[in-house]
Amino acid sequence: MTSSDDTARPRPRFRTRVQTSVGPVDPEALFGELPRTPKGVGALWSHQADQLREYAKDHREAADVALELPTGSGKTLVGLLVSEWRRRALGQRVVYACPTKQLARQVAQKAHDQGIGAVLLINSHTTWDTADLARYTRGDAIAITTYSAIFNVNSHLSDAQTLVFDDAHAAEGYVAAAWALSVPTALNEYALLFDALGDAVEPAFVERMVAPPGPAADGSEVRLIPVAAVAHRAADIDHALAGLTGDASYRLRMLRPSLGSCLFYVSRQEFYIRPMIPPTFQHQPFTEPVQRVYLSATLGDAGELERAFGRSGIRTVHVPPAWERTGSGRRFFIFPELAAAGTAPLLADAAVSEDADTTVVEHAMAALVAPATDAGVVGDLMALADKRLLLTPDNDSATAIADVLCVPADERFTAKDADTGIQPFIDANRGALLAPSRYDGMDLAADACHLMLMSGLPAASHLQDRFFDTKLRAPDILQERIRTRVLQGAGRCTRGPKDWSVVVIIGEDLLRFLSRAEVRRSLPAELQAELTFGFEQSEASADEIVELARSALHQDEIWQEDAEPELARLRREATRAPQPNAAELAASARLEVKAWMHAWKLEWESAAIAAIEVLQNLTAPSTRPYRGLWAYLASAWFSLASPHDGSPLALRSAELLRQAQGAATGTTWLKEVEAASGATFGNDQADDDAVEAILDLIGGRYASSTKFMKQSSQMLADLNEQDHKRFEPGLVALGTFLGAESYKPDRKGRADAAWVWPTLWFTVEAKSEQEDGGMLSMDYVRQTNTQLASLASDRGVDAAPVASASVVVTPRTVIDPDAVPIANLHVYTAVPRLLLDVGHDTVRAWKDLRGLTQGVTREVLREEVARVLWSHRVLPTQVRERLTSDPIRVE
Repeated sequence: MTSSDDTARPRPRFRTRVQTSVGPVDPEALFGELPRTPKGVGALWSHQADQLREYAKDHREAADVALELPTGSGKTLVGLLVSEWRRRALGQRVVYACPTKQLARQVAQKAHDQGIGAVLLINSHTTWDTADLARYTRGDAIAITTYSAIFNVNSHLSDAQTLVFDDAHAAEGYVAAAWALSVPTALNEYALLFDALGDAVEPAFVERMVAPPGPAADGSEVRLIPVAAVAHRAADIDHALAGLTGDASYRLRMLRPSLGSCLFYVSRQEFYIRPMIPPTFQHQPFTEPVQRVYLSATLGDAGELERAFGRSGIRTVHVPPAWERTGSGRRFFIFPELAAAGTAPLLADAAVSEDADTTVVEHAMAALVAPATDAGVVGDLMALADKRLLLTPDNDSATAIADVLCVPADERFTAKDADTGIQPFIDANRGALLAPSRYDGMDLAADACHLMLMSGLPAASHLQDRFFDTKLRAPDILQERIRTRVLQGAGRCTRGPKDWSVVVIIGEDLLRFLSRAEVRRSLPAELQAELTFGFEQSEASADEIVELARSALHQDEIWQEDAEPELARLRREATRAPQPNAAELAASARLEVKAWMHAWKLEWESAAIAAIEVLQNLTAPSTRPYRGLWAYLASAWFSLASPHDGSPLALRSAELLRQAQGAATGTTWLKEVEAASGATFGNDQADDDAVEAILDLIGGRYASSTKFMKQSSQMLADLNEQDHKRFEPGLVALGTFLGAESYKPDRKGRADAAWVWPTLWFTVEAKSEQEDGGMLSMDYVRQTNTQLASLASDRGVDAAPVASASVVVTPRTVIDPDAVPIANLHVYTAVPRLLLDVGHDTVRAWKDLRGLTQGVTREVLREEVARVLWSHRVLPTQVRERLTSDPIRVE
């Protein structure tokens, strides 16, 4: 990495804004005045004692109480002491549940170290030690187990009187899993479900879902099946699923009593079936205990704990104020994609299979920045330590990154082994721990690991999350969940106040998320300071970044003199603020739980009335998409309760559906839900205008097949070019084929293409010539901010229609963090390939249309044109959804 000439160069220093002193920094200034580690039960930290006092004074009789204790603050010990007190003082049987077997073992060891009586009951109940089970049953020991031992069809720990849930902030997946059924495409039941649903799903969609991989197949597409259709076909669906075996058959048994009330999501990968909120109210092993205690590293502010456990009225004991600015260990965040002079690979080139998933490759080759060596800057960073953690949203991404980093097979570790967990990695001298989706439940404390790579945003752990994110466009409801995953993931190697790690962040989605000021403000002060510091340092050259990382890993003199005082200053200046609308969403959670309790019991009218209460509570503009979903649920449930079409309940259902349509403006999910009813194509003016324009083109300008073929082929060729002089005419031609008034505005500062329908406008800025490496600059964002206003001025109106958007077409997926807060909400980015995909779909639609025009009246043809455009996803509202999946800034 360095030559002999480099030895004389001064080592790079960290960027600071305050005068730093010479010599080591007082440790108390870094970590606060609390002792570093508890020394047995007799040496509690003051905040642990304070929480225990508050619990004993105010919450010992509460049915549900949550204790917030961040990582490193002694959460497990507090939970064990509460458990032991209730066992001894109240004579209760206590079950302490952990998300994973590995964590259960750690808690059992902790209990043993503290002299607390506990038995470990994990794996199948048939393997439990009879004597251990008897000790629990007699109340002589706490039973330490996993969530799955509580939430299953036949729990063998159903007699608990106190339940303690560790890592409750991560519970959504573990609790919901008991009532969630995945039917992957590899199973025959996947196709059988489409048969059972019949005309509830239009044939064109089914074709896309079951078609072999190809240009028209979109693996990211996800759809919600009509709620009422599922209820009406529950018996047929049950019959279609009757052949499931193994774990899936147990999940079906949990769902079967209320299968008709479940939400059905479908993609090319799977059907995903579940209620929105788990019906824990009917699960006796969960409801029978006198008290449920939730131990959480972060309770959040938006009601996610209530949604995860299906409970309302949970009392809370929040994080001690002193700990807010103390934190757990020290992290140095590095953002290689921000490195100066980015012109070459972030990671080294690697051979990629032709059939590899594009998203996997994008995670592995996330962006381009200046390399320090031929290995790429991330390769050089990962080479600084013998042991590294690779944390990604999915397994394929972790494997792809390990391949690019050339990690030998015998140095790759996973946490898949239920018995050994991550211990082999901890014991090894060298290696990389591949940990897809392990944002919780994995402790790499002390010297187990000091270097980690986080790639990709953990936005969607299942299809319901993905639907909320990509179709509903309801970021508010996912924000707290994502923030918690990122917060916990970044702390895997800093489990106590004396720990430290270097955290390398790659992936434009994760970078952009952390760039948002409102996200950072909602994080603990210590983490805010570390992120701000990391952003500032990452603007150095790639060579300097590697050297700064080396300094942080060694905790050397430069780190102590430069970094720690600056971090202390940033921590003092940081102020934590809840996410916008968090209080409103928290209040809504109680009402949502109530609505789903009624829906699960098939009490449709009561469920609909409760859903209206949710609607009335959600008033903030940014909750509009989520409000639309609840309006739809209320409409569907009133429809199911209605005895006939003209009843008052049916009229109320129709009114709520209109509300849902209004709230779903700018998205297509509700149209897709209604598609089979025939109501899809005539309820958006922009779509209607596009159909009329295309009818005119088919009968006029492109009546000639030869002319159509020539123009459409030229458009596709232009959209496949990098040269903006070719790409821009392709954009204009695409707008025309989409039925828009399409042209290139000719005045200064205008967009490269404008697509205008009377009620929907697009401006498209082509930056196709940019290299993949580097960031989209603030200047380009400012320029795009004004393009809709300029277009409105040119057309002599005050403003563009409400749903209009501006799109920057660029291969650069990383945005200058300083540009994120200044971007207007109508500005998005799209990679050139996406425009080419829309172009191909448009040409395929036109070819289908040309075979329909002979001897057909315009009135009949109008409906057919709308149907064909819809099936190819090229109506204006569909194109808008496809091109606006990547906002620069989220409200």
